Amino acid sequence: MSMPSERLYYDDSYTTRFDAQIAARGEHKGRPAVELDRTYFYPESGGQEADRGAIGGVPVADVQADDDGRVWHVVDLPDAAAGALSGAVDWKRRFDNMQQHTGQHILSAAFERVLDAPTLSSHLGEERSTLEMGLADADWRAIERLEEAANQIVWEDRPIDLHWVDQEGLKRFTLRKPPAVTGRIRIVEIPEWDVSACGGTHTRRTGEVGVIKIVRWEKVRGNVRFEFLCGARALHDHAWRTEALIEGARRRTLKDRELLAHLERAASERDELRKRVTEMSERLIGIEAKEAVGEPPRPVVRFDADRPREEVRRFVILCLAQGAPWVAAGASAPDAVVMLGRARSGDFDLRTLVPTLTGTAQGKGGGSPDLIQVSAADANAARAAFDWAASELRARLGAESV
Repeated sequence: MSMPSERLYYDDSYTTRFDAQIAARGEHKGRPAVELDRTYFYPESGGQEADRGAIGGVPVADVQADDDGRVWHVVDLPDAAAGALSGAVDWKRRFDNMQQHTGQHILSAAFERVLDAPTLSSHLGEERSTLEMGLADADWRAIERLEEAANQIVWEDRPIDLHWVDQEGLKRFTLRKPPAVTGRIRIVEIPEWDVSACGGTHTRRTGEVGVIKIVRWEKVRGNVRFEFLCGARALHDHAWRTEALIEGARRRTLKDRELLAHLERAASERDELRKRVTEMSERLIGIEAKEAVGEPPRPVVRFDADRPREEVRRFVILCLAQGAPWVAAGASAPDAVVMLGRARSGDFDLRTLVPTLTGTAQGKGGGSPDLIQVSAADANAARAAFDWAASELRARLGAESV
């Protein structure tokens, strides 16, 4: 059995080009993979994403460590590849991960110091990173205090020290939380701020994190999960948010800080207008239904080229309320739909029509004994299904219709 490869990134996160020998060939989840005798590639672990890059000029799709501590590089190297191979770690991705991971340490310590909230879990994603905190709730003022404390550590550009210790040496440090491993342990220390057992990649100094920004939060499992961004991610996020804010305000001739109040007013006005339109539409459909049913009440057959699904449904229900013995209604757009209804005093189960109706409509549907609804594949299918249904209802229920 081969020895686990030497993980060089533990002591040097900045080297991205190196030479190594293939120690073993294998697979990871059905994909070809190789183990190197030495590697700077970081395998996914501890909530941090794996490195990418190339080995022997061939792209590395993933890097994973198995239960024995062996690092497998998912790469489709030709069988002839042997001897010293060149490795190249994708520096842009690596440095991004270093910024996020170092920022996470700083931010977790800020949560403990400012809000007395422990970190329950963390994940450093491809685009956004999260922290689940032992906290009941949060607000913008608390976020402001957290960010101020965390970024102060970034701006002070403190050094980040790495220590290798055994169980005895571990006693010299006051860790933020107990280590998940035993034996030889790697300690990442930000002097007078945070001390954590961690095997991830980190920057040499806090200043390289650039900036730390919390962008949203939500309650989960009685705790609060925060999304945060560091470094270049925070810069890019700030860029599009600033553009959206400034452009939104400019197009409405507002000051930036007035935009939110303007949007609240616009939403309120929209909701009131929607309510009034709904009320007026209900009245008009009621009038239409009364005229269609007539006196004495008669069946109603109505197909519209352009009528929303909900209006078709309201028309059917209001026609039945006016005393129509049965109703066949449909529309071509915006929803191709057919609806059938009958007076509740009848005993014919409309659901018996559903199989043929859905087949003709090339769609799906269902309902109750006295009201069914079927969606159609398109306008032509809706018209064909409607014509069949109207004919079937005339044959089964009788009476003249308009």
